[in-house]
Amino acid sequence: MKKILLSTVHHPNVSLKNLEYVCEQLQTVFNEVYLTISNVTSSKIKSSLSEKSFHCLTISPNGAADARRKVLKFALKNASERTNYFYCDFDKVVVALLNRNLEFKNYISNLNLKNEYRIIGRNSKDFESYPDTWSETERITNKVAATIFKIDNVDLLAGCCAFDSNVGEVIAKNSTELLTDTEWPLICQDSHIMVNYDEVSFLPFNFQYNKGRNDYDWLGYIPRLKLALQAFESFKRHM
Repeated sequence: MKKILLSTVHHPNVSLKNLEYVCEQLQTVFNEVYLTISNVTSSKIKSSLSEKSFHCLTISPNGAADARRKVLKFALKNASERTNYFYCDFDKVVVALLNRNLEFKNYISNLNLKNEYRIIGRNSKDFESYPDTWSETERITNKVAATIFKIDNVDLLAGCCAFDSNVGEVIAKNSTELLTDTEWPLICQDSHIMVNYDEVSFLPFNFQYNKGRNDYDWLGYIPRLKLALQAFESFKRHM
């Protein structure tokens, strides 16, 4: 079964040398790579990605959920056979391949899904590597998610998941919300599609690539708490 990477690129802070290495590694792991690239991403990054045998779609920045939906529909439009899709935010792909290359490749090589949605989350060591503004607020969402999906110690907000092409079609037809981390597995649960969970060791926090605004300042709690509220509202809509 083909394995395809879906990812969203929004002005990543990565050198062209490291980007070249990441792209080379992706070509050894996946049959195809589909990317949405925001039009504010540097021209050098866009050119470097477009020169590869990747499928690239330039979009206007309109939030993570919009970019994720667009890359999924972009890939499904060209689907010709049963496929396993692995979605991961591009900044986390960069960190995984630069710092946890073997763990990442081993996971992808063993990925084999059929009529299933797989939440992919961080192990405890990687989770604790994130700033308190992230981890403390995400614990609240994860606590509720564990109850809703009946999965102990689930990590829902790692920006990483996997599913097969049939499940992707269901998600693409029904996804409308602001937070796909919660919405996509909820869509699957509502559609009686199995939702499972994998804990992995290739999603650590790296400040250079993963940093947000005010990560280590109390102001950083504001957007992270808003994210938690969006998750709770999504849970409530699917009750």
